[in-house]
Amino acid sequence: MSTDSSLSPDLETFIEQQVSIGTFKDRTQALEAGIDMLRQRQALIDRLTESRRQLDEGEFVEFDDEGLDRFFEVLLARAEARSKSQ
Repeated sequence: MSTDSSLSPDLETFIEQQVSIGTFKDRTQALEAGIDMLRQRQALIDRLTESRRQLDEGEFVEFDDEGLDRFFEVLLARAEARSKSQ
């Protein structure tokens, strides 16, 4: 794995601009934010890949409109109960 930490001039300029306008306190914070976004992106890709696998293998439940309404009512009731207990 390479440890070369040089960035293109365009990226360096963008980071400097973001720091200068106060979006980030320093270069490190800007880079950490970018890495965090990459991690979130990868997590989303992983979830989508797993969802696709589940669909391909028939691991899903179909709902009609009424069943979907009941499902969301149950989720809403759980969320309300959870927020009251916290």
